[in-house]
Amino acid sequence: MKRKLISQMRNEWRSNVWMSVELIIVGVVLYVIFGLFATFAYIHRPPKGIDFTDVYVGRIGWVQKSSTSFKQYTDSLHDYYTDLEMLKANLSSNPYVESVGTGRNAIPYNYNYSGTMLSLIDQDSTVTYYANHRTMDPGMVKTLRITGLNGESPEELAKTVEEGKLLISTIDAYEDFKAEKWAQHEAYFGNDSANVYTIGGVINGFRRVDYEPMYGGVLVMNIPHGEFPYEIAVRVTPGKANEFLESLDESYLEFGNVYVSDLVSIENRKEEAHRQFTTMMRNLSACTLFLMIAVFLGILGSFWYRTQQRIPEIALRKVNGATDRNILCRFLAEGLMLLLICAPVMALIIATVLPQFNLDERLATPSWLVWSMLPVTLIALALMIIAGIAFPAFKAMKTNPAEALKDQ
Repeated sequence: MKRKLISQMRNEWRSNVWMSVELIIVGVVLYVIFGLFATFAYIHRPPKGIDFTDVYVGRIGWVQKSSTSFKQYTDSLHDYYTDLEMLKANLSSNPYVESVGTGRNAIPYNYNYSGTMLSLIDQDSTVTYYANHRTMDPGMVKTLRITGLNGESPEELAKTVEEGKLLISTIDAYEDFKAEKWAQHEAYFGNDSANVYTIGGVINGFRRVDYEPMYGGVLVMNIPHGEFPYEIAVRVTPGKANEFLESLDESYLEFGNVYVSDLVSIENRKEEAHRQFTTMMRNLSACTLFLMIAVFLGILGSFWYRTQQRIPEIALRKVNGATDRNILCRFLAEGLMLLLICAPVMALIIATVLPQFNLDERLATPSWLVWSMLPVTLIALALMIIAGIAFPAFKAMKTNPAEALKDQ
């Protein structure tokens, strides 16, 4: 330690090379993991303009005519649709139910995309709008409490849907697209210009899951005639979930040849849909912890050995007036200098590899977010280096110069 810092590091070049390789590899891997954490944190935002609190969802089923359980209809006025309306009326009569709605791909937290293309008609041009197609009756709009971008209430939007008008949403991935511009404009599906609809309002979009970018918009329309809904949602009076579940019996869950199954809280459905993401985040967290410990132990072992080799030098410096703080700073400077040398190499590797994946486009996140994880990674490595050096350095500070130099 009596030599200059650079000379000291040059003298330890073999172990420094191996530590540098370790820091670069671990740093790049940590950068990727931190980038994923930051991306999912950025994407994971509660949906706006929709309220899932106290909502229970289930599947609508119907008994096949070939089944022995099928109940024959006595006249042409009754069919599956009338059975469904009666079932909804029975559920609505439950004292703990506020509203009931049905739909097809209406409820989030499932991976059925149902993508569609809408042509928005302007006086001068036609704009193509890609969206997740969700069909629902007015009751579903009120049950999910969908609100408009300009403050329209669920009741107002439900009336809009009942009139046969469309609702479109904003798009996260395309900030230049101004959905509100198209309110009260006409539109048609794909290239079918003969089937024209009116866009009745604009809503905040909601995604399939909270960890997924919203690449397209959301298109809400009333259930077309002839399509039978397969989803049902029930909004329960706040704080009455247990009473609601206890009150359910066959009279509420089935009528004629139509029945409801798998009725669960939408929070349960959300948890199930997010399971793969939460599992991945947990595994990445464990991997991060392992890598940080590896850096800590590597630095600790290397500097423990160096400390033992340098005890006479440390004692000589203390005899010449060096303080404990001087000795600590010397060791820390050596470790942080290694990190400083490795940082440009890490940045070069990241700059070379990262653009190949186009993460900012694929995940609809700003490019600055991913790059901001580089200083975070360097800070994390610096903390592990400081922690790994601190213990050997503190032990070196306790060196008794007389004891260390008596054999010299």
